[in-house]
Amino acid sequence: MMSTSTRIRAVLVAVALTLFALPALAQDAPLRIAVVDLDLVVAKSPLGQQLAGRLEAFQQQAQTEAETMQTAARDIRTRLTEGVNSLSEEKLNELQKQFEDKQIEIRRFRDDKQREAQKLQSEGLREIEQQLEPVFEQIRTEGNYDLILNRVPGVVIMAGDRVDITDQVVARLESSNAGG
Repeated sequence: MMSTSTRIRAVLVAVALTLFALPALAQDAPLRIAVVDLDLVVAKSPLGQQLAGRLEAFQQQAQTEAETMQTAARDIRTRLTEGVNSLSEEKLNELQKQFEDKQIEIRRFRDDKQREAQKLQSEGLREIEQQLEPVFEQIRTEGNYDLILNRVPGVVIMAGDRVDITDQVVARLESSNAGG
């Protein structure tokens, strides 16, 4: 599964190449390029903050449930350890099976919760992407930008602050949420 920034970066690059770069190359005018820190936009956006809160609450709930399951497994292991000399072989085998079953249950629980968290994150990011698309289109049109790049270390080699539109995107998202 793609990370948040990788997914957003891939979408933005695809949109940029198809909408902005190719028509600009056909013209002889200098390219107008803007840079945005998408991770920061997502983190500061109302939807991004809501998503972070939902993910944190989900993670906390899953952690609490996992700890409860771990406590139950420890209790079984303790009974098994303490009963080595006093319990029958049949009861020891039963406790060992219960302990192994509990360990399997915990692993499955964690795997399920991880998949649920990834799904929650993906759905939230899709919603943010849908909200960002018209904002970027409007800013691109108003600024007459041919290309908008994500300011990611290793992707954008050098960019001046003059082309960074992060604050403008955040402000536009805030104003569109206040009015809607």
